[in-house]
Amino acid sequence: MSAASLLQIISKKAPLVGASIGSTALASYHLASNNEDKSLFGNKTSMVQCDADTNNTKNEATKLLQEQRAANLRKRMTSIGKFSLKSQTDQNPSQPVFFLALSNHQIKPTKPGDEKDENVDYDEFGRKFPFMTAKEFTRTWIQRDIPKLHPRFHWKVSNCSNYFEPIQEKDELKEDLANHVSEALHMRVYRQELKSRVEQLLTSVLDVTDKLWSVEISSGEVGSSGAISKKRAKEIVKEVNETSDGNIYRGSTKETVLLFRCHHCLGDAVSITTALGDLLDEAQEIKEMIKREIRKRKEKMKKGGFLKKLLRKLQMLIWFIFGSIQALCRQSFLVLTTRKNPFLAVLNLSSAEEKKLLSSHAGTRSISWCEVAPLDEAKRISKELGGPKSTVNDIFVSCVTKAIAKQLEFNRKARGSDDASKLPENINVCIPAHLAGGVLPPGKGVGNLIGAFVARVPGSMDNSIAPSERLKKVHSSLDTVKRSPAALLSYMMAKFCSHYLPESMATKIFLSSSANAAVAISNSRGYEEKVHINGRTVESLAGFYPLPPGLPVGVLVQSYGNVVSLSVTAETWAVPDADQFLVWVLDEYKLLCKEAELKAK
Repeated sequence: MSAASLLQIISKKAPLVGASIGSTALASYHLASNNEDKSLFGNKTSMVQCDADTNNTKNEATKLLQEQRAANLRKRMTSIGKFSLKSQTDQNPSQPVFFLALSNHQIKPTKPGDEKDENVDYDEFGRKFPFMTAKEFTRTWIQRDIPKLHPRFHWKVSNCSNYFEPIQEKDELKEDLANHVSEALHMRVYRQELKSRVEQLLTSVLDVTDKLWSVEISSGEVGSSGAISKKRAKEIVKEVNETSDGNIYRGSTKETVLLFRCHHCLGDAVSITTALGDLLDEAQEIKEMIKREIRKRKEKMKKGGFLKKLLRKLQMLIWFIFGSIQALCRQSFLVLTTRKNPFLAVLNLSSAEEKKLLSSHAGTRSISWCEVAPLDEAKRISKELGGPKSTVNDIFVSCVTKAIAKQLEFNRKARGSDDASKLPENINVCIPAHLAGGVLPPGKGVGNLIGAFVARVPGSMDNSIAPSERLKKVHSSLDTVKRSPAALLSYMMAKFCSHYLPESMATKIFLSSSANAAVAISNSRGYEEKVHINGRTVESLAGFYPLPPGLPVGVLVQSYGNVVSLSVTAETWAVPDADQFLVWVLDEYKLLCKEAELKAK
């Protein structure tokens, strides 16, 4: 192909490139052509030079075409995504980890003449596999249009760290997914192996220039890994063995664990898990339900005349202005009056000793998870003891702060100190908040709409004080901050830092913004009914909080299938045994249940 033809293609397919190279490329071509004409009369040196110039022109044009194509495909990263890259450290990567545990007990047996499901694998006898494989996951991912609905799952961070760019062409999705999806040996030691894998994923840095997420798939006997509780595993086996319709899995009930790791620059945990909801068999029903709820809210907002709408906007403006002033003053007060994290303060260490302690435990995590109670029960207790506006999140923040107080006392005694005055009467807690209400509207891809606020709640309290008193104080403190624009301000501040501040300064601001909080407590609402993937029931799910620099403990309060569960992620120097920490949380919840029973009599 001649250089002139190449330039014509550039001007048609990439007009910006044609404009950018303009007269330079054209002049180079004419110069090469003139040299070529002269060389016809025997100037061999000119001919060689001409060929070199022509090849250079072709190479330059091809390079510009590639650059233009990359520029067209490249997409700017969200501000919060950039901030997560700037603020993370090698010891504290910004990577949420979560697992889904599937069981096969509700898969109907295959009968002669049944139409085969193209997503599911079958054995040599034509029966459905009792567990999910990487091939099945890949087929389901493609068949349910995840790459089209959420293309960011197939992008990576460019070398300049400000943009996403595609990993593969659309016709190479299977090769791309092979880099994201893998199979592993199933966990055989109940809970311990799964804990080790989660801890390793939380602390090993994901190369975002290669991929933004990964999933590890393993399968084994139901309940063997600990992803499904022993109690639930026994119920599943009993259900299968009592089935009278010839279930092919009688006596051989399996579980499949999907262990995900994602980087926050891909999206916040809420949007990622909601986007993965498009893998579910019930995905369309869920979308329709969300659409109906959005329509109801829009219709409600439309009600009222012009003056009513104007008044509402003025109220919002006043709320934002005065609420922002209060929120900034409150945050400044918390930062100035909490000079050291309580987990370090109770140890009474010198600066050198603190550095040695932190470095000796760098990159280590202690995690745990468990199911706590039916969601309806937790709601009832929160209303009865905390007040009509008290929430499920309030009740578990109260229980977690009690566990924090016990952990601080334990650490102080382990240090050999009996000075009770070191135990703080109040502690700061960080509460992440999703600005879209924890919902990803249909048609919207994954992203980052996460803010946070800090509140001061009771720490160490006299044992004679009723647990409900702690709950009331926690609710009062959280409610005050939740009604302010604090979460929105934190989101705006993160955007500013990601755009205008260097990485070192962004990390320092992030450290100070938590006001030396003892714990971050996030709330994630799941589906009320259990959902399915290719007929397999999602029995349980658990997410684990990626600890940012300066926060030693993270707790995630989750609800799914009308059951509330908790997960703990902690620095080992602060919480050596996350299982024991959860026991303290459950102890406080049991005390609240007993108090509610006595009040009802």
